[in-house]
Amino acid sequence: MDILKNQIINGDCQEVMRQMPNNCIDLIITDPPYGDDTGYGWNNKKIKNNKNPLVNCQALVECYRVLRKNATLYNFTNWKHYPFLVEFIMKYTNFKIRHVIVWKKHNFGLGWAFRHQYELILVLEKGKPKYNLKNFSDVQTCSHINHDKENHPHQKPVDLIVKMLEHSSKEGDIVLDPFCGSGSVCMACEQTGRRWIGVELDEEWVGVAEARVVRL
Repeated sequence: MDILKNQIINGDCQEVMRQMPNNCIDLIITDPPYGDDTGYGWNNKKIKNNKNPLVNCQALVECYRVLRKNATLYNFTNWKHYPFLVEFIMKYTNFKIRHVIVWKKHNFGLGWAFRHQYELILVLEKGKPKYNLKNFSDVQTCSHINHDKENHPHQKPVDLIVKMLEHSSKEGDIVLDPFCGSGSVCMACEQTGRRWIGVELDEEWVGVAEARVVRL
Protein backbone atom coordinates (compact mmCIF):
# COMPACT_ATOMS: atom_id res chain seq x y z
CA MET A 1 0.00 0.00 0.00
CA ASP A 2 1.04 3.60 -0.50
CA ILE A 3 1.96 5.40 2.71
CA LEU A 4 -1.04 7.59 3.56
CA LYS A 5 0.57 10.40 5.52
CA ASN A 6 -1.27 12.70 7.93
CA GLN A 7 -4.21 10.34 8.13
CA ILE A 8 -5.89 8.27 10.83
CA ILE A 9 -6.77 4.79 9.59
CA ASN A 10 -9.64 2.92 11.22
CA GLY A 11 -8.50 -0.70 11.48
CA ASP A 12 -6.39 -3.35 13.17
CA CYS A 13 -2.83 -2.01 13.30
CA GLN A 14 -1.23 -5.38 12.53
CA GLU A 15 -3.28 -5.74 9.37
CA VAL A 16 -2.54 -2.15 8.37
CA MET A 17 1.19 -2.47 9.00
CA ARG A 18 1.38 -5.71 6.99
CA GLN A 19 0.46 -3.64 3.95
CA MET A 20 3.28 -1.16 4.54
CA PRO A 21 6.73 -1.59 2.94
CA ASN A 22 9.83 -2.39 4.97
CA ASN A 23 11.79 0.44 6.60
CA CYS A 24 9.26 3.17 5.76
CA ILE A 25 8.77 4.76 9.21
CA ASP A 26 11.24 7.11 10.92
CA LEU A 27 9.84 6.92 14.47
CA ILE A 28 7.10 5.06 16.35
CA ILE A 29 5.44 6.43 19.49
CA THR A 30 2.54 4.40 20.84
CA ASP A 31 0.47 3.44 23.87
CA PRO A 32 -0.96 -0.06 23.29
CA PRO A 33 -3.63 -1.79 25.39
CA TYR A 34 -2.03 -3.27 28.51
CA GLY A 35 -4.29 -6.30 28.87
CA ASP A 36 -5.87 -5.01 32.08
CA ASP A 37 -9.44 -5.97 31.05
CA THR A 38 -10.86 -3.27 33.27
CA GLY A 39 -12.69 0.03 33.15
CA TYR A 40 -10.84 3.28 33.81
CA GLY A 41 -11.81 6.18 36.04
CA TRP A 42 -15.14 7.19 37.51
CA ASN A 43 -16.75 6.69 34.12
CA ASN A 44 -15.51 3.08 33.78
CA LYS A 45 -14.33 3.70 30.19
CA LYS A 46 -13.17 0.69 28.16
CA ILE A 47 -10.46 0.14 25.54
CA LYS A 48 -10.95 -2.30 22.67
CA ASN A 49 -8.73 -5.42 22.75
CA ASN A 50 -7.70 -4.70 26.33
CA LYS A 51 -8.42 -8.29 27.40
CA ASN A 52 -5.35 -9.68 25.64
CA PRO A 53 -1.89 -8.76 27.04
CA LEU A 54 -0.29 -10.12 23.87
CA VAL A 55 -1.71 -7.34 21.67
CA ASN A 56 1.27 -5.10 22.41
CA CYS A 57 3.76 -7.92 21.93
CA GLN A 58 2.32 -9.14 18.63
CA ALA A 59 2.31 -5.64 17.16
CA LEU A 60 6.03 -5.21 17.88
CA VAL A 61 6.91 -7.74 15.17
CA GLU A 62 5.39 -5.57 12.43
CA CYS A 63 6.62 -2.39 14.11
CA TYR A 64 10.19 -3.64 13.79
CA ARG A 65 9.75 -4.45 10.10
CA VAL A 66 8.27 -1.08 9.08
CA LEU A 67 10.67 0.97 11.22
CA ARG A 68 13.75 2.09 9.36
CA LYS A 69 17.23 1.10 10.51
CA ASN A 70 18.76 3.25 13.27
CA ALA A 71 15.38 4.43 14.53
CA THR A 72 13.49 4.37 17.83
CA LEU A 73 10.17 3.14 19.20
CA TYR A 74 8.72 4.65 22.40
CA ASN A 75 6.32 2.14 23.99
CA PHE A 76 4.14 3.20 26.92
CA THR A 77 3.39 0.51 29.48
CA ASN A 78 2.53 0.08 33.16
CA TRP A 79 4.25 -1.57 36.10
CA LYS A 80 2.10 -4.72 35.86
CA HIS A 81 2.76 -5.40 32.19
CA TYR A 82 6.39 -4.20 32.19
CA PRO A 83 8.14 -7.47 33.29
CA PHE A 84 6.20 -9.62 30.80
CA LEU A 85 6.74 -7.12 27.98
CA VAL A 86 10.48 -6.83 28.60
CA GLU A 87 10.85 -10.62 28.67
CA PHE A 88 8.98 -10.93 25.36
CA ILE A 89 11.04 -8.20 23.68
CA MET A 90 14.37 -9.76 24.69
CA LYS A 91 13.37 -13.31 23.69
CA TYR A 92 11.17 -12.87 20.65
CA THR A 93 12.01 -9.58 18.89
CA ASN A 94 15.10 -7.98 17.38
CA PHE A 95 14.61 -4.72 19.27
CA LYS A 96 17.25 -3.63 21.74
CA ILE A 97 15.96 -2.11 24.96
CA ARG A 98 17.91 1.13 25.34
CA HIS A 99 16.26 2.59 28.43
CA VAL A 100 13.06 3.11 30.37
CA ILE A 101 11.57 6.57 30.91
CA VAL A 102 9.42 7.45 33.90
CA TRP A 103 6.67 9.95 33.18
CA LYS A 104 5.96 11.66 36.50
CA LYS A 105 2.59 13.41 36.54
CA HIS A 106 1.91 16.70 38.30
CA ASN A 107 -1.08 15.15 40.10
CA PHE A 108 -1.89 11.63 41.20
CA GLY A 109 -4.80 9.61 39.84
CA LEU A 110 -7.67 7.61 41.25
CA GLY A 111 -7.25 4.69 43.61
CA TRP A 112 -6.64 3.97 47.26
CA ALA A 113 -3.65 3.06 49.48
CA PHE A 114 -1.18 3.73 46.63
CA ARG A 115 -2.32 6.40 44.17
CA HIS A 116 -0.88 6.35 40.64
CA GLN A 117 1.44 9.21 39.70
CA TYR A 118 3.75 7.74 37.06
CA GLU A 119 3.83 5.68 33.89
CA LEU A 120 6.67 3.86 32.13
CA ILE A 121 7.90 4.26 28.57
CA LEU A 122 10.24 1.67 27.07
CA VAL A 123 12.80 3.02 24.61
CA LEU A 124 13.37 0.36 21.93
CA GLU A 125 16.00 0.63 19.22
CA LYS A 126 16.43 -0.85 15.76
CA GLY A 127 20.12 -0.43 15.03
CA LYS A 128 21.89 2.56 16.56
CA PRO A 129 19.69 5.67 16.53
CA LYS A 130 21.04 9.16 17.10
CA TYR A 131 19.37 11.42 19.67
CA ASN A 132 19.07 15.17 19.30
CA LEU A 133 18.69 16.68 22.77
CA LYS A 134 21.41 16.97 25.39
CA ASN A 135 18.99 17.58 28.27
CA PHE A 136 16.49 14.73 27.81
CA SER A 137 16.05 13.15 31.24
CA ASP A 138 14.83 9.61 31.90
CA VAL A 139 12.32 11.20 34.29
CA GLN A 140 9.89 13.42 32.42
CA THR A 141 7.52 15.68 34.35
CA CYS A 142 4.65 16.66 32.09
CA SER A 143 0.97 17.48 32.18
CA HIS A 144 -1.55 15.28 33.92
CA ILE A 145 -4.69 14.61 31.87
CA ASN A 146 -7.85 15.59 33.72
CA HIS A 147 -10.17 12.82 32.62
CA ASP A 148 -13.85 13.33 31.97
CA LYS A 149 -16.62 11.53 30.07
CA GLU A 150 -15.28 12.67 26.71
CA ASN A 151 -11.55 11.93 26.60
CA HIS A 152 -9.71 8.66 26.02
CA PRO A 153 -8.87 6.68 29.20
CA HIS A 154 -5.21 6.42 28.11
CA GLN A 155 -4.90 9.90 26.59
CA LYS A 156 -1.35 11.22 26.74
CA PRO A 157 -0.24 14.87 27.04
CA VAL A 158 0.87 16.45 23.80
CA ASP A 159 3.81 18.24 25.47
CA LEU A 160 5.29 14.88 26.50
CA ILE A 161 5.02 13.54 22.94
CA VAL A 162 6.62 16.71 21.54
CA LYS A 163 9.73 16.07 23.65
CA MET A 164 10.09 12.56 22.17
CA LEU A 165 9.61 13.89 18.65
CA GLU A 166 12.29 16.52 19.16
CA HIS A 167 14.69 13.97 20.65
CA SER A 168 14.27 11.22 18.04
CA SER A 169 13.17 12.79 14.75
CA LYS A 170 13.45 15.83 12.53
CA GLU A 171 10.96 17.92 10.58
CA GLY A 172 9.48 16.03 7.65
CA ASP A 173 10.04 12.57 9.18
CA ILE A 174 7.19 10.04 9.11
CA VAL A 175 5.93 9.07 12.58
CA LEU A 176 3.61 6.12 13.21
CA ASP A 177 1.25 5.53 16.14
CA PRO A 178 -0.30 2.05 15.69
CA PHE A 179 -2.63 2.54 18.69
CA CYS A 180 -3.45 6.22 18.29
CA GLY A 181 -6.51 6.49 20.55
CA SER A 182 -7.60 10.12 20.63
CA GLY A 183 -4.66 11.32 18.57
CA SER A 184 -2.11 12.98 20.88
CA VAL A 185 0.83 11.74 18.77
CA CYS A 186 -0.86 13.02 15.60
CA MET A 187 -1.41 16.42 17.22
CA ALA A 188 2.19 16.64 18.39
CA CYS A 189 3.42 15.81 14.89
CA GLU A 190 1.22 18.53 13.39
CA GLN A 191 2.64 21.06 15.84
CA THR A 192 6.26 20.14 15.11
CA GLY A 193 6.22 19.66 11.32
CA ARG A 194 6.40 15.88 11.26
CA ARG A 195 4.36 13.74 8.88
CA TRP A 196 2.28 11.13 10.66
CA ILE A 197 0.13 8.00 10.39
CA GLY A 198 -2.31 7.00 13.11
CA VAL A 199 -4.09 3.65 13.31
CA GLU A 200 -7.03 3.07 15.65
CA LEU A 201 -9.38 0.09 15.95
CA ASP A 202 -12.25 1.91 17.66
CA GLU A 203 -14.21 4.03 15.17
CA GLU A 204 -15.45 6.33 17.94
CA TRP A 205 -11.92 7.36 18.89
CA VAL A 206 -10.96 7.84 15.25
CA GLY A 207 -13.62 10.56 15.08
CA VAL A 208 -12.38 12.16 18.29
CA ALA A 209 -8.75 12.11 17.11
CA GLU A 210 -9.62 13.62 13.72
CA ALA A 211 -11.59 16.40 15.40
CA ARG A 212 -8.69 17.20 17.77
CA VAL A 213 -6.23 17.47 14.87
CA VAL A 214 -8.58 19.65 12.84
CA ARG A 215 -8.96 22.07 15.76
CA LEU A 216 -5.22 22.85 15.81
